[in-house]
Amino acid sequence: MLDLVKERFGQEGEKIKEDVGVFLDNSREKLERWASLMAQGAITPAELEVLLQSQKDILIMESLYKAGISNIRIGLFKNAAIKLVVDKAVQLVQ
Repeated sequence: MLDLVKERFGQEGEKIKEDVGVFLDNSREKLERWASLMAQGAITPAELEVLLQSQKDILIMESLYKAGISNIRIGLFKNAAIKLVVDKAVQLVQ
């Protein structure tokens, strides 16, 4: 995911990269629990995506605002980040 930040935001990505890393470290327990639930069949990939969507504003919004990124670019990034996490989780359980 951190590569996605750098790809989407170039130089500003370096500033954001650290904040995203902190978020992922702090969210690791939730993400692992949700991936486990999906692997057990307790939730579907669509339900996992809803859970991730509920967290997306927390993901890096504050750091993107700090970096002065426009709302449109923030929205595009959030969508790409959620898709990346869902795709990775689906790959793990297949």
